[in-house]
Amino acid sequence: MDTRDIERAAHDANELAAWLGKRDVSALTRDALRAEAGLADGQADWFVLFGGGVVGLVDALANAMRAGVARRYAIVGGRGRATYWLDEAMGRELGQWDDAICAPPAPGSASEAEMLAALLRQRHGLVPDLLETHSTNCGNNITYLLDLLDSQEPPHSVILSQDEAMQRRMGATWARQVADRPRYGGTQVVEWAFYHAELGCVDGRLEYVRAPRGIWDLETYLFLLLGDVDRLNDDALGYGPKGRDFLVHVDVPVEVRAAREELGDLCARIGLVPHL
Repeated sequence: MDTRDIERAAHDANELAAWLGKRDVSALTRDALRAEAGLADGQADWFVLFGGGVVGLVDALANAMRAGVARRYAIVGGRGRATYWLDEAMGRELGQWDDAICAPPAPGSASEAEMLAALLRQRHGLVPDLLETHSTNCGNNITYLLDLLDSQEPPHSVILSQDEAMQRRMGATWARQVADRPRYGGTQVVEWAFYHAELGCVDGRLEYVRAPRGIWDLETYLFLLLGDVDRLNDDALGYGPKGRDFLVHVDVPVEVRAAREELGDLCARIGLVPHL
């Protein structure tokens, strides 16, 4: 296995991750939200965490809640194609669960939002204000969330937090869906990918050198990176207006397209098969 191929694959993956994992502020703090996002008191009306398979995201939510970056907090997620990752992680958590703190969720039937909310309370003693438990993909993550928010005052600002690989798509999906809902036309969106992972060549292998607890296995992570660049392409096969019209037009930089193509080729050469 050529070390240069592995080093190049790590470089390309990190480039894709840095672009996909959009962060509109340098830190998730009230000072940064005030100075960089223009939120007058450093707080958004809502912080929304979108579910997924990385169990460590509840720790990121706990940090956000303790920092007071929003007035209210929501977790969004029903059961989708990646929920089995969270099911497996929750199964491991149940081995040391304290029923006196809260009842354990049921992996295999509970929604992502329910599992994450239970783990948030179990680990951190914190409770979100709102759960959306029926959505199954990025599109209805947003539409079902908006359905719930329709019963409340329109938010002036929201922080959207998603898995690194899917953050840019989530923001573009929000922008497309609110185009049909005038009451959200004035809502300011701050995007915050809840982690930034990094790959490197370790002992001649492609490995994580920085990652949150419970990160995807390497092949799945690569699948997510490669797949989301394809989805963001505004062409007949993408999710933009020229394709499936799930999200607004996104300009994919030339260097990101090039890194995506090279990474796909390198994965084959070094024996990795991205999958979900």
